[in-house]
Amino acid sequence: MKKSTLITSVIIIILFSVGVFWTVHALNKEAETPTKAPLQALTATDVTSLSKQTQSTLQALANSGGNSASQKDLATLVKNTKKFKLTDDANSNYVKNLTACLETLQQYKTGKADKKALGKVYPTFVTNEAKLKNITKTTQYQWFYAAAANYEQGLKEKGVITLTMVGDNSFGTYPETPEHLKFDNVFKKNNGTNTYVYQNCLPWFKSDDYTVINAESAFTNATKAEVKMWRIKSDPAHVAFLPASGIEAANLANNHTMDYFQVGYDDTLKAFKDNNIPVFNKNMPLITKIGGIETILLGYDCRSSQQSPSYLAKIEADVKKYKKKDNLVIVNMHWGVEYHETPVDYQTQYGHAIIDAGADIIMGSHPHRLESIEKYNGKYIVYSMGDFAFGADPTLLSRMTSMFRLRFTEDNGKVVLKNMSIVPTYENSDGSLNENNYQPLPVFGADAKKIVNELIRISKPVQGGVTEYDYFDPFL
Repeated sequence: MKKSTLITSVIIIILFSVGVFWTVHALNKEAETPTKAPLQALTATDVTSLSKQTQSTLQALANSGGNSASQKDLATLVKNTKKFKLTDDANSNYVKNLTACLETLQQYKTGKADKKALGKVYPTFVTNEAKLKNITKTTQYQWFYAAAANYEQGLKEKGVITLTMVGDNSFGTYPETPEHLKFDNVFKKNNGTNTYVYQNCLPWFKSDDYTVINAESAFTNATKAEVKMWRIKSDPAHVAFLPASGIEAANLANNHTMDYFQVGYDDTLKAFKDNNIPVFNKNMPLITKIGGIETILLGYDCRSSQQSPSYLAKIEADVKKYKKKDNLVIVNMHWGVEYHETPVDYQTQYGHAIIDAGADIIMGSHPHRLESIEKYNGKYIVYSMGDFAFGADPTLLSRMTSMFRLRFTEDNGKVVLKNMSIVPTYENSDGSLNENNYQPLPVFGADAKKIVNELIRISKPVQGGVTEYDYFDPFL
């Protein structure tokens, strides 16, 4: 064989081998790459199914505070909305705008979305949702609560803890309350479960690190009560509402935990212990660790009849005893005058002295309504958080209230408040102005603005009064 013929043969063999190799490689790569499923035709049945999944997912996000399982539900739902070939008909427009709203919820979770992101896409979704029949319709509140849960998740940062604090709570009323307004009767009428009372608060209570309430009631079945105008008693079994709703602790420093004498108070302590809910009171501080930060909760019943120079001296001494540079001391003061909008003189005096002693923040109760908020030497004094889920307010003498979200962190070895935000809330959820269904309702839009404006109005007269409030409202 000639040399040239041999070289040509070798080249042909090499080229053939290379061709075979690349053909096999391409086939293998094609086999390894999953084939993208073709888009499906969208049917009315598909839309009905997506609408049911949407309501279920929104509820899961809200009820869990946006936990990991609900995020998986959301991701699955978004994926499901993208399986279809969309046109310009009513069903397709519904799915397009549903996807936009759901993706906005995902953006809140990243912490990068604008607060009003949902409000930019929600109106078009509602318009398209309204055009369809035989689907599961959502409510604006469902979207609000799901968005709030993910927004709060998006605010989480390493080294930052979030506490939620609310005002007066009791799951019982005083004996003179009209029968149809007594807590237990309202609770039964509404087929109450352990999450009935705080159902609408779960997006916040379940997304924080620690939730604290003022439990202003004896939790007892005792019948012998003090001779006084208001004797408040709750069924001890109702303490189960707290762990079911993401509440971690309760303040007992108020003027009603002893309404049924020592027997009733002992029953109260037992009920909270049985439900693994720590409590605090005068001479009974709660010392715990929240996200690695040592936190001390102090509580004092310091109404006008109780206050004295020696009592203030005791509170100051307690604060100085517990306060360290790298820990957090929160003081709950049950003080002031009922239904006052602004603090009376002794509250201001005490508040300043307690802050000067080292307290990081003061959270007040007793006036049964929102009261002024002051910033003194860089620290907040919330003179009254108002009633919250308060069974002893059957006729809604003060319906406006709020949750207070406190975010603390360590900075150069010192615990500091990163920010305080509020969640404007009504004390009841059924729209009544004079009958309480004992189910607080976090609100948005004009209702939220009304509560914010009230806080501004009552804080303006106070020196250092707070007139700007951070709160989440996703709608335009």
